[in-house]
Amino acid sequence: MFLAVALTLYFEGYLVGNIKILIECSALLVVLGMMDDRFNLPVRLRLLAQVFLSLLVIVDAGGTITHLGGIFGSGDIQLGLLAVPFSVIALVGGINAMNMIDGADGMAGKMALITTIGTGFIFYISGEFEILPLTWALIGALVGFLVFNSRLFVRRAWVFMGDAGSMWLGLVLGWFMVHVTVGKAGAEPAIVLWLFGVPLIDTLCVIIRRLMRKVSPFSPDRTHIHHVFEHSGLSVRTTVLLLTLIQIILVGIGLVFYLSHVPAALIFGSFVTLMLLYYYLIQRFHGAIPQPSNPSTMGIETQR
Repeated sequence: MFLAVALTLYFEGYLVGNIKILIECSALLVVLGMMDDRFNLPVRLRLLAQVFLSLLVIVDAGGTITHLGGIFGSGDIQLGLLAVPFSVIALVGGINAMNMIDGADGMAGKMALITTIGTGFIFYISGEFEILPLTWALIGALVGFLVFNSRLFVRRAWVFMGDAGSMWLGLVLGWFMVHVTVGKAGAEPAIVLWLFGVPLIDTLCVIIRRLMRKVSPFSPDRTHIHHVFEHSGLSVRTTVLLLTLIQIILVGIGLVFYLSHVPAALIFGSFVTLMLLYYYLIQRFHGAIPQPSNPSTMGIETQR
């Protein structure tokens, strides 16, 4: 996927400026992911590399989040000196959200594809045409990947993205989210929550549950949303299909909010309410779910 995107941009003459720096940082993330897939690198090393590359994107590729909008209904919140550290947290969070949702064949690819289509729509109607070549190239690469990963025409997946694929996708999507809120697009930053949708809700709730159990946020377990659905009796294919539909709905809601110029406080409040409702239901439901004795038979790619 990375080579498809990078070579397309290069030969079409779009590998310049901020996009060039973003792709270069993505290349380093791909290498990091390949090493992690092969050697299972320590969490601290991965995080340090992610923070460093995110800083490069923030400083050199226009990846800085400067404000949060009026999420509390009392005027636009300017980040000021907190802009860079907040942006680092957001980009590293995006990288790991995509990595964590990559737990079933086709899951991360479909989540990324839906989010990319949503952001591409915003870039198109707002006139952010300089970002569109990257958007279209990424959509093409994701569609190609999903043909061979989602078991659409075959009984088993032929390719997997691993950490090498999920982490660089998370960085690019995080950069997209920044540019949705700045420049010609000018969306309320809270719109980003809906565009990231399922991966964001899942990651935040998993981290909260792990912290409540006083374990590392990066400790492996089977409490992700796709695991919960599978434990409840759904097949891998049904689980991925259902979560894909949910992601389409969430991104669609975000686009409606953007087109309708809904106040930031309502956008933010409705997302937080949805996330808390999911967390409450899972807390009540998950304890009664039996843990499978052989997770490897359930089509799981990663257990992070």
